[in-house]
Amino acid sequence: MKRKHAIIIGAVVLVVITCFALVFTLSGTGNENNVLTLVENGVSDYVIIVPESSWEQNWSTAEGAEYYSAFDLQEYIANMTGVTIPVMKDTEVPISEDEKVISVGMTNREGVRYTVDRDSIGEDGYTIKTVGNGVYIAGGRPRGTGYAVYDFLENYFGCKFYSNSLITWSTYETLTLNEIEDDTFIPKFTVRFLGGNRYVGSDDGSAGAASKANGNYTMGNLYGDRMTFAYRTGDWRWVHTINHLADIDIHYYDYETFECPECNTEYRANETIPGTDTDWEDAGDGVSCPTCGNATFRDFINHIYSLSGYDIANYIGMSNEPSGHVRFQPCLTGINPITGRSLAGEVVDGANRWLSESAAAGHVNDRFISVSQYDTSWQYGGCECASCKAMENLTGSAAGNWIWLCNQVANSIKDDYPNVMVNTISYLYTVEAPVNIKAEDNVSVFICTNDYCAAHPWNECGVSLRYGSASDMTKRVSEWQQVCDHLYGYDYYRSMGDNRWLYPIQYQMYYNYKWYYDLGFEGVYSYMLDEPDNFGGLNAYLASKMMWNPDMTLDEYQALIDDYCIAAYGPGGDSVSEIIKLYHERSSENCWSMCTTNYFDIMPSSAELVYDENNIYAVIDTSFVDEVEALFDDAFSKAETVAQTEAIEKEYINFCYYKLRDLHNISDYYLLAPDFDMTAEEINSAIYNTADELIELLVKYNIDEIGYDGRNDTGHTVDLSDADNFDRMSLPENW
Repeated sequence: MKRKHAIIIGAVVLVVITCFALVFTLSGTGNENNVLTLVENGVSDYVIIVPESSWEQNWSTAEGAEYYSAFDLQEYIANMTGVTIPVMKDTEVPISEDEKVISVGMTNREGVRYTVDRDSIGEDGYTIKTVGNGVYIAGGRPRGTGYAVYDFLENYFGCKFYSNSLITWSTYETLTLNEIEDDTFIPKFTVRFLGGNRYVGSDDGSAGAASKANGNYTMGNLYGDRMTFAYRTGDWRWVHTINHLADIDIHYYDYETFECPECNTEYRANETIPGTDTDWEDAGDGVSCPTCGNATFRDFINHIYSLSGYDIANYIGMSNEPSGHVRFQPCLTGINPITGRSLAGEVVDGANRWLSESAAAGHVNDRFISVSQYDTSWQYGGCECASCKAMENLTGSAAGNWIWLCNQVANSIKDDYPNVMVNTISYLYTVEAPVNIKAEDNVSVFICTNDYCAAHPWNECGVSLRYGSASDMTKRVSEWQQVCDHLYGYDYYRSMGDNRWLYPIQYQMYYNYKWYYDLGFEGVYSYMLDEPDNFGGLNAYLASKMMWNPDMTLDEYQALIDDYCIAAYGPGGDSVSEIIKLYHERSSENCWSMCTTNYFDIMPSSAELVYDENNIYAVIDTSFVDEVEALFDDAFSKAETVAQTEAIEKEYINFCYYKLRDLHNISDYYLLAPDFDMTAEEINSAIYNTADELIELLVKYNIDEIGYDGRNDTGHTVDLSDADNFDRMSLPENW
């Protein structure tokens, strides 16, 4: 096949790049003696066929997935060659030994022209093969055929689906395909959740389907639908479900407003508390009524329950969280004082009710129901009543109570819902695995990593930075493997503090996913950054690739990074790739987690204080900043389009943010560094210019979240309309 040129689709522009002629073959399975010519001289003798039963079916069904995937194949062949191959029903094209068809899905050719081991490939695997002049693409139902089509386009013809706004393909005068004896692929992870908005809105296929994430709650229903959590009508929850399953979170249902019990002023839940950046629904218990000042938010919540006729004073007292806020962990083993019933019984009933409602709503792809703790503050554990403590003492961990509860639900649903797994989380106060208890076979656990070191691979470090006494990741996982046979990684590849800071996680992702795979994990949820900067698009792309095939080599993984950088940032993409490596090396000097709030623990400063027996002095080495700056300059100088320049700028934002804070740090210590050659005036000038450049970029891309807020969490906003008045000489959180 002769490749003429490549086309890159960006968010705004089309970029045409001249390429060398290239022939794609499938390594190890091709036979160069039998080459199929799919398109030549602007025409094709082929037709694409789909099962008649799939014709114009809903795209979220297995049949619809095959129908729409065929049209995706048609679209990209047309993009590559200018030739639109017709899509027809399989019954409209006679079966013959010399047929020139590209068969997509479970057509009437299956069992006649080709065979597929459908038990082996499951829901997401596929088989691609050629027989004579025919090409047969058949995937598991409901999603496998869509995945097969995108792998076919990528592996054989070089199409790349980096994101919804970044798709590349090559153009061909002649499109040929070497014989494929049997290309069967079964994904290594059965569960592949992908957070991050690079693929959101991909309902029309493209990068969303190509990412092959099969359980993403933000992605929408891709071809064949996602692997879903059962849910009740109007409330799709896949984690932190306990209070909802047991119907004990009153304001969650009935109250969009909070009423002050003293002056009766109402505040809408999604409105900001005056003088803060916090919404009322996220208020702390001590927040006072802005109108009268005589009631706290705890009084508001107690008032809600009082209006409902519930006496929850003793119930809240069972938790050691000193709060009237609804974010408490209920008593798992005893009686719910609101209803007088066993909470375990209520959760069992709630789970069955959710499953029933979900099934009645036609959610045929339910594979989980979540029975998991409320997302409370980390320092507050579970219920402290005698019964819960007895269970905790027996099993050696607060997680034992949750496995016991999940087992109750698992036993109640296994006959009626054999394909559904009861899912819970090892998170915060339940990080340690229990003993003397075994999870039922239809129970699974997400191992959450938010408090663990993200700077080094789990199997090399894996220490908990929040719980000093917690087991390291290797020990933790090995102990959970004794409890539960179905483990998934819940990876926090995002900042829980300041989204503008640099969080280099690209290479840790590679090592950690391989480690999960080697340990027999069945899936991963990648909790990615949602921002358009900080390499969010690259991270989501890499996560999707590693979840699909964690068995790749480091060279193959590096090629993914390099290819993405060229596609996104243009001819200077190799410099951006080098920046990523430098970030990784620099940030690996310390242990840090996604919850770390000390900036320079994550990405060390150029200025370091040194203590010896006699004095304190500073060592200032700006070589890292200078090298990264030079690489950015090179990338900018080589950009050929506005889209490429803007893509580089979005990554430069975060570097500017780091550089600005670094300069402030240098300013604090330069007098203690006798060999440092910048004057105070030069440092101040650099601070002003860097801040001005950063502010300009923040305004350009409408980025108003910057800095840690008072809760050491994301959400600290700045008023960009006032950017002209920002004090360029102060730290960003003071703007």
